[in-house]
Amino acid sequence: MVTTKTTTTEIPEIVTKSGEQFISALKQYQQAAVEATQTWAKAVSVFPIAELPSFPGVPAVPNTKALTTYAFDFTTELLNVQREFTLALTNALATATSL
Repeated sequence: MVTTKTTTTEIPEIVTKSGEQFISALKQYQQAAVEATQTWAKAVSVFPIAELPSFPGVPAVPNTKALTTYAFDFTTELLNVQREFTLALTNALATATSL
């Protein structure tokens, strides 16, 4: 279900239902993608994995989970900042139009 901070009377029901259907379909796709990736990873796990060389003075490459977590944390913060900015602009415009 789509989580919003606006009241449902402000957003038409067709919009909220469409959003909920989209999120549901996206979750189903994501579950199928995870299952397919798990199957693929299990199939290729029999092959040897080459170690990446290390070089003096060059930092090690972070693991993919750490990079993914950082990317989503950063993106979440960025989206929150953009939301606050956009709402501030909306409030400024609403004030200007109500004069």
